[in-house]
Amino acid sequence: MPIGSQFLPAMKTAARGLEAQRRKLGAATENLANATTSRTEDGDPFRIKRAVQEVENADYERLNRGGLDPQLELRSTNARHLREASLPPEQATGTLGPETEIEEIERERLEYDPSHPHADEEGYVHYPDVNVAQEMARMTSANRVYEANLSAVEATKSMAQRTFEI
Repeated sequence: MPIGSQFLPAMKTAARGLEAQRRKLGAATENLANATTSRTEDGDPFRIKRAVQEVENADYERLNRGGLDPQLELRSTNARHLREASLPPEQATGTLGPETEIEEIERERLEYDPSHPHADEEGYVHYPDVNVAQEMARMTSANRVYEANLSAVEATKSMAQRTFEI
């Protein structure tokens, strides 16, 4: 088995996590930037963005259903060598982890300001109901998970480099 195929699933999983957290950060940043946007180009108030993950279609669930025994048996091929335990070829390919999609939520808060150019006939301006504290917490959480995935990439890269040194 080529050495690269042993490290590729770990890199793909971490890359999927990096992408998911990047999208979460982007959605939270966009929400904060548009917290006071009363109207977009189409004339409606800004819609809050949320990064959601489709877990039921995630490829990593195949590992649990695929009969992968957590206690793999090691067989020696030579008295001085052990064969490595790895995923079966059909499970080692493909991307691992859930897909992340951006979902729009239509939640508004009304603010009375009859002098505002976007006020309705009753004098209320429609703003997106963005909770700044929650968005900051989402950004902090996504940033930390992003850093953890980046550490996984660095660890995998380091292991691959050490393998070539042997």
